[in-house]
Amino acid sequence: MIKLKHTVYVLLGTALFYASCSNKSEEAVQPNIANETITQATLKFTNQANSADTTSCTYTFHLDNNDNVTSVDSTTLVLKANSKYNGVVYMLDQTQTPVFVVSNEIKQRENYHLFFYQPTPIASAPVISNTSPYIPGTPVSASVPPLNLSIVRTDQDTNNPPLQIGLSMVFTTGAASTGKLRWVLRHQPNAKNGTYAPGSSDLDVNFITIIQ
Repeated sequence: MIKLKHTVYVLLGTALFYASCSNKSEEAVQPNIANETITQATLKFTNQANSADTTSCTYTFHLDNNDNVTSVDSTTLVLKANSKYNGVVYMLDQTQTPVFVVSNEIKQRENYHLFFYQPTPIASAPVISNTSPYIPGTPVSASVPPLNLSIVRTDQDTNNPPLQIGLSMVFTTGAASTGKLRWVLRHQPNAKNGTYAPGSSDLDVNFITIIQ
């Protein structure tokens, strides 16, 4: 399971990362899975109409010698308008040799992990269900042009009945627009039901997103 040991609120551009608290609340560290550190979280995309058209966005945690977060970086997600992209999650622990692929560990423990993907701004409240990748309570900005992006998760776990995971997904773009993509990983041991509410957030970041 992913354990969060400390609290950190780091704002870099529009990227925001959250973690929970321990007895050293002043010490900020990144999420880790089975005591393994996550140093990089990436979304990789391939255009369904052209496999040579690939893009990605990455959130990186920079650590000191005690594995405490000293700074973070994020890249901008750029997608083509009126397109469909197959997406996958790729997470690493670069403190290990060889580098440990944390997303593989999440796949092994898929029955209590669930990813959410929320474009913002939005013109109306997202439809929420146990198959929706959107985040309830997202503010509506009716006076601001929305980010023209919709998302569908494409993988399922081995719960009975199966529930979505979000390690793979399809992003569908509309007309040119700009905004943010909020990416959340919910940790829901023995509570996963397809919705956002159970459990706690292991990862919560934002990427500047440009559809052009």
